[in-house]
Amino acid sequence: MTISEANTSDTRPAGSWWIWICWLEREGGGGFVYGCAARVSRPAGWSNDHGIPLADVGHVRIAQRTVGNGTFQLFEDALHAGIIDLGSLLGQLPFQVKVAATRLVIQEALGQSAVRGRLFYTLPSLKALLGDAERALEAVLTILNEEFNFPFKDKYAARLGNFEIFELNSWLERSPPFLIESARETARDLGGPQTIDICRTPEFAKTSHRAHVVGRAAGDIVFDRLIALPEDKRRVSVPASEPLDQIEFRLFDETGDTLLHFERGNFVNRVGFVMMPLGRQMTIVDDLTQRVVGAGRALVSKASTVISHSSHRSMVGGPAKGSWRHFADEMSSLVAAQLPKPSEDRWFERGVEGEVGAIAHLNSLLNGGRIRAAVLVDPWFGADALVRFALRLGSQDIHLSIITSWATVDPDTNVALDPVRDPTEKLEAALRQIEPFLNPRLSIVNLIDGKQQAFHDRYLLLYPHEGPDKVFLLSNSINRIAGNWPFSMSLFSPDVGREIQRYIEGLCDGRDTARNRTLTTSFRWPANAS
Repeated sequence: MTISEANTSDTRPAGSWWIWICWLEREGGGGFVYGCAARVSRPAGWSNDHGIPLADVGHVRIAQRTVGNGTFQLFEDALHAGIIDLGSLLGQLPFQVKVAATRLVIQEALGQSAVRGRLFYTLPSLKALLGDAERALEAVLTILNEEFNFPFKDKYAARLGNFEIFELNSWLERSPPFLIESARETARDLGGPQTIDICRTPEFAKTSHRAHVVGRAAGDIVFDRLIALPEDKRRVSVPASEPLDQIEFRLFDETGDTLLHFERGNFVNRVGFVMMPLGRQMTIVDDLTQRVVGAGRALVSKASTVISHSSHRSMVGGPAKGSWRHFADEMSSLVAAQLPKPSEDRWFERGVEGEVGAIAHLNSLLNGGRIRAAVLVDPWFGADALVRFALRLGSQDIHLSIITSWATVDPDTNVALDPVRDPTEKLEAALRQIEPFLNPRLSIVNLIDGKQQAFHDRYLLLYPHEGPDKVFLLSNSINRIAGNWPFSMSLFSPDVGREIQRYIEGLCDGRDTARNRTLTTSFRWPANAS
């Protein structure tokens, strides 16, 4: 890799200011969503506007402009006076937004890794901006993520409502006038010393700079150096005593006060290959295939086509046997297998000890110091579970909702219920008996689908005071928990957990969102619970 001699200019172009603004239009609300600006080399006068419709929300409008220095100066003066005056940039948006807070940061933005950003926060009300649509926030953040290429679905969500000015480095849209190269003494000596070269173009090297370089191997720091890059010296070498896995490189101006660039790179020391020669192709025509006919060619192919294959794995590179790296890799795999890191998943052996342990663990999760509320979904939650489990919960400052589904069979005895009697009569009697001794604010709902059970799986949804909500899958019912069979509970990853949470909250509202059905609430306790 070489540096283009054409990329030698270090002067900031006159150019214009590129503006990118997003706002939401919806009935009865909406407003400014996000905006940013940066100095660019293209002339003023360019524009590009488009809208994206959102179901049940409205329209997200996105406008891009290049404006001259005078126009932007008026906008910037208003910013520093505490007003985001969108009308001065986009005539069709006469409204103004007040600035609530300001910050100065260094971040990755617009293709550069160490950009100084001036952040102007408006701290919008999500209710006023997005309304009540269930997935409005997710939809808007997804659009921002795709349009601006900032991680709005992660930490950048806190920038919602911001206007941000990025001070790009002088090379703007061109390749940086510097790079780092790696070389070994011999091409075949993969385990020998390594050299890192910091290279600069002739024009860029007319000024001295400073660099901070960190090299790592197997997670250990091999070297950590501050390096002077003298004026007119285009290449400076940094020796490493062994092959590196990762390098961090920071480039500063001659004073060392201004960070110009940051990058973290990983060296490819081994490559794994999997070859899969294909064999025969078979088409299965059965009930599953027939059920997807009409749902699209892709789904029919997925359901009916089986292609046999064999897999051949190979690895190129990697540490030599007998080396410290090979031993370290083996120990890492062994420790990961035999000493796994603790998780929130749990397993309880069959028997009374496992039963007591499972109830104690659930009691620790259903603690007002950790959570504010919880929902237990268990179609077989019966009167025995109510006494054995709910009576042992100690926290008085949580709301526990239990969603069950008594239909035709008593969950405690597995005997058919008397069709002329109220199926939840036994459950209601148990509730009246233990009500004075219950600690949590308890509510129970029995859902049925016609005369059938309304759902099958068992879940526990927790609403923590801090952090995201959590959803656990329960292997079996709370009835005789771990008494007849081993009991396990597993925490869903956040993306899957969110989908299941919507299903659980639908059950709380008497809806089966998976089948788009309205369920019947045959019992509710207390009767006035919502």
